[in-house]
Amino acid sequence: MESRNELVVAASSQDLSEVLGCSQDVVEDLRDMGIVASSGELWDVGPARDYLRDAAWAGGFWE
Repeated sequence: MESRNELVVAASSQDLSEVLGCSQDVVEDLRDMGIVASSGELWDVGPARDYLRDAAWAGGFWE
């Protein structure tokens, strides 16, 4: 499945965590894994949204 592009402006990890609906720790993990990438304050969060959706589905499926 190809990742979608979804660009947002976020000045901080807190802003980005609000956009993605996850904690700042998860945002840092996503950044470290290269799943969410920035260009200054412009962030492509499409791959991160896909990753979080899939992780939530897998977690719900295996519970």
